[in-house]
Amino acid sequence: MAEEDYSVNKLMRNSVRFADLYNGTVFRGKQVLKPEDLSDVPDENGIAIVGLDGKRRLIRRSRDVIKKASFGAYFVLLAEENQDKVHYAMPVRSMLYDALEYTEQVEALKRRHRECGDRLEGDAFLSGITRDDRIMPVVTLTVYYGAKPWDGPRSLYDMLEMDRDSKEWEALKEVLPDYRLNLVELNNMRHLERFRSSLQPIFTVLQYNRRDKRKFYEYLENHRDELRQLDDDSVRAMLAFLGEQKRLLRMLELPGGEGKERMDVYNAIDELIADGREEGKAEGKAEGKAIGLELGQKRVNELILLLARAGRTQDLIRAAGDREYQEKLFEEFGI
Repeated sequence: MAEEDYSVNKLMRNSVRFADLYNGTVFRGKQVLKPEDLSDVPDENGIAIVGLDGKRRLIRRSRDVIKKASFGAYFVLLAEENQDKVHYAMPVRSMLYDALEYTEQVEALKRRHRECGDRLEGDAFLSGITRDDRIMPVVTLTVYYGAKPWDGPRSLYDMLEMDRDSKEWEALKEVLPDYRLNLVELNNMRHLERFRSSLQPIFTVLQYNRRDKRKFYEYLENHRDELRQLDDDSVRAMLAFLGEQKRLLRMLELPGGEGKERMDVYNAIDELIADGREEGKAEGKAEGKAIGLELGQKRVNELILLLARAGRTQDLIRAAGDREYQEKLFEEFGI
């Protein structure tokens, strides 16, 4: 849904959370990337190509989130794509995004040489850039938060139709580069302690919700104050991750200013906790009923065995349809 995409993308556009995402995944908890080292860049790129029919076409793609990161004297373009559903062509899609970023950098170098009046000759004239020109690395993380496990390809090789046991494939691998998908599956993410921003409680809540409802509601209850202190973007994204579309839509309306926004945050958290209490009661009753049935069946089985051993066939038949008589037999045998 558009509201869900908007909320999740807005969450990740925040530099603190974006840096936390990369530090918690790519850098395994080390605080390598600092929010102040990030800057925004255009999130849309395109390239004009001429097809076999001679017609000129524009290929344009828009990123969910992309930022320019400073690592001392060097820069890297870091991107993030959010997926709530499995995309079976994601390696090619991600590769296209990155290729367009590289292409845009090359075009920018060409423009700079033209604007500076540089006279490029020889091979430099052909490419429009010089041998000493350099472009920034591009890294893309695909963050998948769907309910079902990711069963799509994780690399370009996974999408290719080839006999992997053939000699031809072994030879082709030497010249055919793979493109690996940098996939982050929130359902299976470990080491949530590596995250230091609101991503930690959000990812924790999502995992508990998918794996263990009781732990999910216990976490909401025990961390109520912490969750109520989350900023509005974090709460909206959390609701989007959880599939709480009605609450999310109500929050997005936000009439009445900042005070009303805070109340919407409080209400959203409190409603989730209240739902957990009611569901917990229902589960407790169901569990108690199941246990009672299990224990009752054990008593009946024991009674049947004792009556059969005693040869009391008539009592056995009567007890099967007479609950009151069954209780008398329980008392008689001390069951």
